Formats: sequence, C-alpha cells, structure tokens
Amino acid sequence: MVQTQNCLGFGCSGPWGEIWFSENKALALIEQALQGGITHFDTGNFYGNGEAERRLGLALRRAFANGTKREALTLSSKTGTQKSDNRLYKDFTPETIKSDLRTSLERLNTDYLDIYYLHGPNEEEMNTALPLLQKFQQQNLIRKIGICSEPQFIAHAAASPEVDVIMANYNLLNQTMGPALAAAKKSGKQTIAVASLAQGLYRKGFFTPRSLPDIWYLARAMMKNRKQLGEARKLKWLHEVEGWSAAQIMLAWTLQSPLIDIALINTTKPQHLAENITATTNPLPDEIMQKLPAASP
Repeated sequence: MVQTQNCLGFGCSGPWGEIWFSENKALALIEQALQGGITHFDTGNFYGNGEAERRLGLALRRAFANGTKREALTLSSKTGTQKSDNRLYKDFTPETIKSDLRTSLERLNTDYLDIYYLHGPNEEEMNTALPLLQKFQQQNLIRKIGICSEPQFIAHAAASPEVDVIMANYNLLNQTMGPALAAAKKSGKQTIAVASLAQGLYRKGFFTPRSLPDIWYLARAMMKNRKQLGEARKLKWLHEVEGWSAAQIMLAWTLQSPLIDIALINTTKPQHLAENITATTNPLPDEIMQKLPAASP
C-alpha cells in the first residue's frame, strides 16, 4: 500500500491561489489535505501575485495552532520568476533572490523552507544562483536546493552536485521530461512531478466549464496544451473503468512511475481532493496498466 504522506503533495497554485477564488474554500482544502495525510505543500512567490503564499501561510498558522508540528511538513517555494503588470519575467540577481526568500518565509509563517527552487533558470543563471542558495543552506534558511526548468536545463541540474531536488511537468500525456528525470534519479536527486493529473484535460465536460476555475483550466489548455488536449480526447475509456475515476487512473499512473518520488496535485474541489487521496492507497490493476503508455525512460 502506498503511503499518502510519502508520495502525494498539494500544489498551492493556479485558481487555488487567485484572489477571485474563495479564501475560505482554499483554506478548507489545506485542512482536508492535512487530514488526508498530505504533508508536502508547494507554492511560488509569484503565484496569484503572492496570494498563494499568503493563503498557505494563513492555513499553516491555523494548522500549527491546532497541533500540527512544523517538522512534520515539507514546505517549498520558488524564486526566479517575477510578475509585473501581468507580465512574467526572469530575475536571478542575488538581491531579488534574497528578497524573495525573506518574503516567502514571512508569508508562510516559517523560519525555513524544506525546498527552495530556482524557477526556470538556464545553465548560466543556475550556476550563478546556486552558490547563494548554498549559503542559505548553511544559514539553515533552506534545507534542499531544487530546480524546475526546461528539459535541457534539467539535464544540467541533474549533473550538478549542489542540486537536491528536480521538479518537472510529467504525466501520462506529457512524458517529454522522462529522459531528464531518469538522469536525475540516476544521480540521486529527489524528483517531483507537477501537472501529474495532466491538468484534467481528459475530464468529461472540459469544454463546457461551469465555474471560474473550469474556465481558467480551459483557457490554459487552449493556449499551452493543445497537443495533449487532443490526445486526452482519445482516452474516453478511462471514464468506463469500474471502481476507478479517470483522474485516479491518471494520478496512479504517475505515482507508479519509477521516475517520480512525489506527485503534486492541485484542485479547488473537495471531492476531487478526496478522490486523489484515495488513488494513493491501491496500485492500478495490471489490466489497466497494460492499456496505458509505459513511463518514458
């Protein structure tokens, strides 16, 4: 049996961290995740213009007040991507990284981060920023150094002894990062999958959104994931598997990949979170696995 707290994390991003999504509902989801055994929470300094970090920090304050121990949790955030006037840009200067870390610690109500990621660096930016993150480690401000970036730069990170954790987009419909993740595993890095449910592209009613989060996911898919969206429409049989939802099959596939240590999920719906947690307790039957693509080596 897979242990939820060891393999599943909650990504505090997307609609969850936007000001137009109910704060009370967002906080309730964190409480539900904790009750379900999830102890790994990931966010970013620019998600929701800082709203995601603030919300997670508020949820953690409540959790700590109710007896949750800080050392029982894994908290991660990111630096390198900035947002101004709805425009994203990169900034890996020491001054900005120091400011980002200080702000993240304050928002998250913690003295340290378990993982601190450089978000989207190229090789030069990575090499320049890593010594500073090592100083943060020596000062006990962060425990592990992480990298999330494009495949060619992930391969460089996998070969860098300073890097402890690799984060990559990886799921049944998008295995582009497979070779880079394999290199990371071979070099002893911890691997974290984002978009592990393929961003819900296979959902029934995906093209008939019923809520603001549904519209958000549809708009992103049309802009960034048209190819995967087309592949997802071919998997209608996922909705006909007895005892499993399509989302549970997607998540279980990611969790069972030898390339992944932890799969991050993101949702604004309590029933979906409950389904995701349930998916960690049983392996996919062989007859289902045989119908699905194998994990890219």
